[in-house]
Amino acid sequence: MPRWVFSPWIAVTLWVIVIFSTIPFVRRLREVFVAYLPAELIAYGVMVVGVVAAFAAILVVQRHHARIGPANVLWLAGIAAILVFWTSRLMGQPEEAVHFLEYGVLGILLHRAFRTHIRDATVFVAAALAGIAIGTMDEIIQWLVPGRYWDFRDIALNGGASILIQVAIWRLAPTSEATAGRSSQRIIVRLLAVEILLLTLCMAATPQRIASLSARLPWVASLAADDDAICEYGYLHRINETTAFRSRLSLEQLAENDRERALEVASRLGASRRDHRQFLESHSPAGDPFAYEARVHIFTRSRRFAQAQAAPPESELLRELMTAAFRENMILESCFGSTLTESGLAWPPRRREAVGASQDPSVAYISPVAKHLITWISEPALRALMISALIALLFCDLLLARSSPIRPRPPSPPQPE
Repeated sequence: MPRWVFSPWIAVTLWVIVIFSTIPFVRRLREVFVAYLPAELIAYGVMVVGVVAAFAAILVVQRHHARIGPANVLWLAGIAAILVFWTSRLMGQPEEAVHFLEYGVLGILLHRAFRTHIRDATVFVAAALAGIAIGTMDEIIQWLVPGRYWDFRDIALNGGASILIQVAIWRLAPTSEATAGRSSQRIIVRLLAVEILLLTLCMAATPQRIASLSARLPWVASLAADDDAICEYGYLHRINETTAFRSRLSLEQLAENDRERALEVASRLGASRRDHRQFLESHSPAGDPFAYEARVHIFTRSRRFAQAQAAPPESELLRELMTAAFRENMILESCFGSTLTESGLAWPPRRREAVGASQDPSVAYISPVAKHLITWISEPALRALMISALIALLFCDLLLARSSPIRPRPPSPPQPE
């Protein structure tokens, strides 16, 4: 049988195909599952598999290699505990915990594959980086599939599983203490470059750029229509020391829109009083961020106020909800004031006073509206930073290639006279 049939890279390729091919069907599989069983069972199943796998790994290593010391058992127990804790944080969307299983298996396969080329400790780094890059490509494919969405959290889950499994293998099956060779270093540098290149492309997928591309590339039009951009950049604005919100517009742009478009936007907001969802479906955050954000702030304010009405009197929950409702109203009055007044959706003075008396003025509040916006750096600055890192890695690869020792050519056999 050909040697390539047993290649560990074949196993890696087949598993990656399995991961990618399930992307269009995950939502449907979840619907079928929750039709008969609680969704939380998915997360509990992942926890059980993780703990059982940890104990199974200990037994296998003890049987085939050597006795595992207490320190390694503690390390493995700690990794299992991290998996259980992380999974417990996903109970809102328990199906996301399946990423741990997918990329845990992938991490094992990648380690076996890289072990055929790398004999030193950098094999763990290479396998982890490859898992992170594949996880990023997973999210890119998911973004292109109708009904699925890009999520940085999923990349973190994929990468976290890849790293945890390498830490576990490192403790259970350590490599030789050989110094990392230049070929190993070049693999690490190239994997880093691939990941940075993928992220650079992803960070450029803004709504405006997608809309521009859709005019020239028809297949991009569906992405523009869904408003499902990978990245959006904006600003973090502070109303006062305890209240802040994110926006796609600067304070100057918000003030200009509120001054010049108050009547126009207010008429649409007033008409959408009873149909929040239809308004969001007919208004694009990229096409009209001012109207879109005003409507979402109004909805958030109303939702928190309604929840407060149903909360137990004098409870901490009531105070928390009243604080959120009051701060959302502060944001609306400060940056959407004229539009809010013209729409007829401004709070009457008595309600505003009553909610203000029930809120906690000392609590710091950042509105959840547009929380996905990148506000810590501008798009040009981030792109320049990532391209600089990419160039630096390519330069390192060239240096490693030039400094690699040249193997002497074997002597030629003597020629017959």
